[in-house]
Parts: sequence; structure tokens; C-alpha cells
Amino acid sequence: MTMPSSAHDPAGESREPDPQHTGGAPATGGTEHPETSHTAADDGADRTRAIPSDGTTAPTSAGTAAPAYTPPAALASMTGRHWWVPVVAGLGGYAGTVIGSIIALLLSALGLAISNDSSSGVTEQLNDQLGDAVGVDTETSGWSWIVSAPFQLAAMAALVPLRAIISADGDSASGGITVPQYFALACGIAAAWFLARKLSAGLRVETRAVQWVMAALSGVTWGLLALIGTVLTALQSDTTMFYTDVRLRITAMGGLLFPVLFVVGLLTAAAAFNARSTQTTPGRVVIGAERTAPGLLQVLRPMAVQFAVFGSLAGLGLLIFVFIKLGAAAGFSALLWLPLAVGWLFVASLLSGLYTGGAASGFGDLAGRHDVFYLWSDGTIPAWAVVLSILLAVVSVVCAALVWAHVRPVDQRVTRNPFSWAVLPLAYFVLGLLLMWLLRVSGTFLGEGSSTASAGFSVRPAGWTCLVFLLWGVVIELLARFVAPAFMHSLPAPLTRALRGSDRARGRAAVVASAAAMGGAGVAAAHRTAPHASAPDDAVPGTTAPGAPAQAAAGTTSPGQYPADERVSAQRDVPAAGEQTRTLPSYDDPTSTASMPVQRTPMDPAKKKRIRLVAIIVGALVLLGVVAAVVFSILSRTVFGPDNQAEELLRSVQNGKASAVTDTANPNVNTAERALLTDGVYGAAQNRISSYEVKDTDINGDHATVHANVTQDGVTTPVDVPMVSDSRNGLFKSWRVDDSSGNPLYQTFSVEVPAGVGELTVNDQKVAVDQQNDTRTQQFTVLPGDYAVGVASPGKYVTYGGNQVAEIRAGAQSMESSMSFSRSFTPALEQDLTKQLNATLDQCAQKAEFEPQGCPFEYSIFGDKKDYRNPSWTIERYPTYSVSSSSETSDEISYSTSRSGEVRLDYQYNEEYDDDEPADWKDKDTTSSIYGSGTVTVSGDKLTVKTND
Repeated sequence: MTMPSSAHDPAGESREPDPQHTGGAPATGGTEHPETSHTAADDGADRTRAIPSDGTTAPTSAGTAAPAYTPPAALASMTGRHWWVPVVAGLGGYAGTVIGSIIALLLSALGLAISNDSSSGVTEQLNDQLGDAVGVDTETSGWSWIVSAPFQLAAMAALVPLRAIISADGDSASGGITVPQYFALACGIAAAWFLARKLSAGLRVETRAVQWVMAALSGVTWGLLALIGTVLTALQSDTTMFYTDVRLRITAMGGLLFPVLFVVGLLTAAAAFNARSTQTTPGRVVIGAERTAPGLLQVLRPMAVQFAVFGSLAGLGLLIFVFIKLGAAAGFSALLWLPLAVGWLFVASLLSGLYTGGAASGFGDLAGRHDVFYLWSDGTIPAWAVVLSILLAVVSVVCAALVWAHVRPVDQRVTRNPFSWAVLPLAYFVLGLLLMWLLRVSGTFLGEGSSTASAGFSVRPAGWTCLVFLLWGVVIELLARFVAPAFMHSLPAPLTRALRGSDRARGRAAVVASAAAMGGAGVAAAHRTAPHASAPDDAVPGTTAPGAPAQAAAGTTSPGQYPADERVSAQRDVPAAGEQTRTLPSYDDPTSTASMPVQRTPMDPAKKKRIRLVAIIVGALVLLGVVAAVVFSILSRTVFGPDNQAEELLRSVQNGKASAVTDTANPNVNTAERALLTDGVYGAAQNRISSYEVKDTDINGDHATVHANVTQDGVTTPVDVPMVSDSRNGLFKSWRVDDSSGNPLYQTFSVEVPAGVGELTVNDQKVAVDQQNDTRTQQFTVLPGDYAVGVASPGKYVTYGGNQVAEIRAGAQSMESSMSFSRSFTPALEQDLTKQLNATLDQCAQKAEFEPQGCPFEYSIFGDKKDYRNPSWTIERYPTYSVSSSSETSDEISYSTSRSGEVRLDYQYNEEYDDDEPADWKDKDTTSSIYGSGTVTVSGDKLTVKTND
């Protein structure tokens, strides 16, 4: 027997009970039994439908034949609005994804602009860098790159790679990178859900079939638009490089693009249209799932709450850390990487690992490497951060257990079902499998043609993450059953409401649970009498339908709980066969959720509009107040005279803020010369200006001179700061330091950089310099203070001596002489060289040979070799060595013996000269000196020794 999912047909009309099963009197002689039902059709007209006893469709009116084709019931109830609303939702979903990509790119560009001190625009810089990388003239195609980027980034939200294909003269190379863009995807989901919810207001979705047909239409629209948009905005360029035609194509088109976005659009629209469903009773699939696996329909809620608790706090911490440590460029681009980073941290904090691997072929000896990163691996993450991450993960687990205890209380029906123990653990197992795919970042490279090469890398949760999540699911199940009930009712009311979910969702869950508790036979019987238990289509939710029972599910005791047992009180009919039936709980029957909290009365729209308007006005006033305060503060420091700008300059010098000084007064030197004008170097300088005092100011039109005294190392020196006004700020002149007249605070000194050195150490800060093969002089522009300059040792064997200090004083002349550094060798070189050579001697001494190969000693035999035997070498004294180098740039150093060593040979000699007589062996010994020379190559902390033959 088939069981309908509702007491009404898909069009919303009541079904006539079957006389063979309900005991009703069958129709005879073609007599019709009409039943009038009101629908939600746009015209609002009443319709009648007659159902003969034989099950055939009767004519709709006298003398009119039945149509030759009857469309499916699910489609027959759909109007034009049912078709265009999901199409618009799918269109909004794709548009939202593109808009999310644009927002992420704009914020990233803003971060680059904030962190970049160049005067050129970010767009021009990106175009120039791209042109240098691929050899494309971006002067004419720059805007096409900018316009296409959001659409390609939106396609990456579907977990497809962004690929670049280059071909030239029969050779081709392609590379791709997969970085899922979940912020853009979230924007698309929000847009699709909002449009579907708003546009479907007042729309009746008669059956679940209609709901899913509309949802599928939305998913198809989203997926097709993504395919079209990605194809049309693929980046293509043809250019000539070195007389070779090169074709470049960049696209995110992939096989997963349509399926992924179809599923996303399907689920998003289905969730939005769920509130419009007028189906009064749970369907067979829903009831069967709840009966077989109690809580399966609510299993996503504890997962979502757990990730929301962990992700919100962890994401905020990561964002603050990135802004502090990596700067604005990385911080403002967080929308591109933060969701993935939070997901990785979530997996690692739950004690799983992240797999990092790569493989390559065709690149010489380059081989693949595979590692697993844990939260505590290699001390990369501070101990306190590890502890906080794990603690936050535990808190999220507790929250998930509380949610699970609320949405699936343990009653008799649950405890009698052994499979109920496996619902949540298996769901977490599946979640672990999905995260291995959803949190995967990978890249590939493939070259074809004259030379074939490939390479790739991947970062994703480790393969055993699903097993780790399975164990956490078991832990949450145990906590929800045995720990959470003890204190879950003592939580604050707002927290409890947040954990339990909306009243509508809990009411539907209670109805489904009651229906599942009735059992399969009860459900079938209930559907046979469902017309008496269901409200009419035009009934207002919350009112009792005529003929509805006074109590649909007597076992319901409290919000969200299941009946105490599987016996549910029901209305008893008197069927023809005398069988007993039970009433299926209805979504619209208030008695099935009688103990649920009363729904709040919706706020009056006019009142809501007034509240929104007042909130906007108050917010605007607050914003204007903040802006006014900021503007007033800026004006008070800048518009009352040139001495304010001079004081800011001197204050920055006193505080060691070299970047603020250069912003206020440009030194007008190249990048290499201003390498020491950083906060790190100047902030660590000793004997900076300790105090200052502005004496007076001379103003002559648009030019002024601020006279001040500065104190440095106990000495007070007068300085004059030139100022100029070339613009106005409102009613006041805007002053700045006159760069053309020179700044008395800037001075210079020079350093002779040794050959082969590319880095200096200044005030314990590393400063990069241009590395050359010969010694050269580098000049630096600096501010008053002491600068301890040194050349960092490339290893433990080479040194350039200690630091040399340049004392720069305000008002003094610049240093004309330069610092110089020369290379020398540490005692560790001779010590390690001696150890290595002595180890070689020990190996030679172990050889039972008179002439050991490759050794600095031997014993030459004159005569018959059979008269010598049993050689044994002993090092009596090891030699000592000295090293020398004739070039400052050569890594090869000569060594030689400064004092010889001594080796002793013990052997046996046959003194019997007559071959016919027995041998007469005598013990003999001899000594010889050990000398040696050769070269040693220094590479960091590694020595490579080569001896002279």
C-alpha cells in the first residue's frame, strides 16, 4: 500500500477517502461525491473535484470530456511565479558570488595601497608586475584583467582550479592552483536565500515535490550562469616574445563548476522555500528517516554551532595576529584566505593533522616530499596559542553536546533504537571526509613538448581526520546523553533559546518525532483518516481544523521532546472492517505542539519602519560626532602654525619613528641610501635625541623657519627646521617641511661592504645591501643617534670582526671616513679541519697494509714482499695544521702542516734467506713523519677537504 505524504493532493485539494479502506460507502452508478477545497491560486476561485469509486477521473463538468493529458500533480499546482522566482534566486546567487569576489579583491587592493609606499596606483603596479611575469603588454589589456578577475575568482568558489595555459612553437605548459573562495560562496548563498525568501512571500508550495522542483531550477540557473560567465571572461592574450608567438589563457573552467554550484543552489533554495510549504503532515521519507535514525534530520545543528563557536573566536584571533605580524596587505586580504585558515585550525585543534605534500618530475633530482603538520609541530605555533586553540576546541565540543541534548532528547524511543548511538558519530565521520576535500589547497604544473616536466603540491587535512572526527562524535554523543542533561536546564534563558533553535523548527521537529513514534502501521492507518486530521488549505496556522482531534500526540510532554512511549492517543473512527486508526500529527495542528512557546506577534510594519528610521538617524548623528571629533583633533595639531608640524617631526625623531620622519620630511635619496631609515633600525639606536624645545618661529609669507633646541647625549644643539605652505586646509594654511631647503636632522655615513656580502647588521637589525663580487662603498642617510654596524658571519668558520659604531650628532658634519670590514677565520676552522684530517689518519691506521691507498704514510718494501707480513700502524703524534687564503672572495682555503706528526709501523720480517729452510720471523718496527697539505672549501657550517696527492 502506498502512503501519501499529506492528507491533501499536490494541488492542495482534499482527497476523498477510499471506501475499501475507510469503510465509507462506495459511489454507485457513477454518482459523484464532490468535495470543495479552497486553494491558494492567484484567482482565488473555488474548484470542485469528483472522485468516482473506481478511481478514475470524473468529468469536471457535465458534458465536458476529460483532457487527454493530465500533467504531473507536482507541476499542475505550479503557476508562472513558481517558475520565475527560483530563476531569479539562482541569478542572485551567481551575482552575489561575483560581488563577494569584487569585495575581496577591493579590500586586498586597499591593503596593498596602505602597505605600499610607492606613489603609483595599485592597478598600475599589478599590471606592470603581470606584464613582467608573462611578457604581455598590459597597457591596453589591463582593464580586461581587472574585469575578468572577479568572475574567475567566483568560479574558484566551486572548488575548481584557476589554470594558466601557455603555448609557443609547439610547446605548451599549464599550471593551476585551487584555493576555494568561501567568502564569495557565502555571499552567493546569502543573496540566493534572501531573494528566494522575499520573492516567494505569499506563495504556496503545495508539496515537497514542488519545493524541490523549484530548488532544482534555482540550482540549474546558478550553475549555467557560472559556466557562461566563466567562459566569457576567460583571460586570453597573444603576444610575441623573442620572435616567438606566445598564447596565454587563464580560466577557472572545470568539471566541478556546474555540479558544485547546482548542489549549492539546490540546497539554498530548498531551505528558503521550506517556509512556504503548506504540506500539513510529514512525508514518508521524513518519518522513516526519523524513526530509523532518531535525530538524523537535526544532526547538522550541533556541527554548525560547534564550528560557529570555534570559527568566530579563532577567526578574530587569526585576523588580529595577521594584522599585527604581517601588516595591512595580508590583513585586508583575509576574505581570500581566512575561511580556509580557520578550517585548518579547526582540524588541527581537534588533534588531527594537516598533510602537506609535493611531487615533481623532469626537474633533475627534485623529488616529492610529504609531511604532516600538527598544532604542536616544530614549535611553529607558540605554546600559549596551542593551549588556547585546544581549549577553544573543547569548548566548542561542549556547546555541540548541549545543542545535541536539546534538539534530540533521549527518550524511550531513542534508547530502544541501537542505531541512535551511531547517528552523530557517523555524521562527524562524513564531515571529516568532506573537510579533506573542502579544505584542500593544491597546485599543479605540466609542461609538454620538447621537454616534459610536472610538479604539484597539496595542503589538506590528513587522511585519518575522518577517524578523529568519528571519535569526537562519540565523545559528543556521550556528553549529550550522560553529562548535558544534568545542567542544561540551568543555563541562561537566552543561551538556551539559541541552542534549541527557532520555535518553528522545534515545532516541526516535535511533529516529526510524534509521527515517527506512531510506527509504520500507525502511519499508514493515519493517512487513511488524514482528511479528518488536517486543516484545510486556507486555514490559518495556529487554528484547529474542523474535525481535528483534541490531542494529536498525547505523548508530547515538553518542547522538542519525544513522546514517553510509542503509544500515541488518537481519534478512533469506525471503519467498515472494524480496524482501529490513529491520526497523523499535523504541522498546522496546534495540539501537536501545544506545549511549545507561543509565537510572538509580528511587529507592526509602520512601527518597524519608524524604529529603523530612528536607528538610522541616531547612527548618523553618532557617526557625524565621531568624524567631527577626528577632524577637530587633526585641525588642532596642524592648522595653528608651522610649529605644530615641526613638533611632530621632532617628536618622531625622539621616539625613534623613522617612518614617520620620512613621511613628514622626505630625505630625497634612493632606496639603498634610506635603508637605515626604518623603525626597527632607528628605534634600536642608542643616544637618540632625548628632548626638544621649540623656541620661536619666523614666518615670511608661505615660508617659515622653526627654531628649536634638541638635546642628545647630554649636549644641547640648536636646529632650524624650514617649513613651506603650498596648500590650504579650510581657512588655515597647511604647513609641511620644506624638502628643497634640506633638513638639518638628516646626515650620512659610509660603509665598505666586503665582496660577496649581501647583508649588514645595524643595531641588531638585518639590512639587505646589493651583493657584489668586489668590495664597494655604500652610503646611508640617517638620523641622529649611534649605529652599531657589523657584517654577519656566514657560518662558524668565517668572521668579519665585531661591530663598529658610527656616532651621528645633530648639527654636526657628516662622517667622511667609512667603516671597513675584512674577512678572517675563526679558531673553529682549524679545530674542525684538524679533527677531520685526524679522523682520516685513524682510518688509514686501521688498514693492515704496508702502502695504504690515499694515506699520507706508507712503507716501501725492497726485495721479496713475501718476507714481510702483519703490518700494523699506530699514530704516535698527530700533526697540526694552519690555513691561509689569498683572496677575499674565494671560498677555497689552503691548509698545510705546521708541525709534522709521527706514525709507527710494527711488522714481521723473515730473516731466513734459504728458501729450503723454515722461515724465521722477527718482529720489526719503524717510524716516519706525517705531512699533509691541500684545500678546504667552506660552505656555511660545512667543510669540504681535498688533499694534495
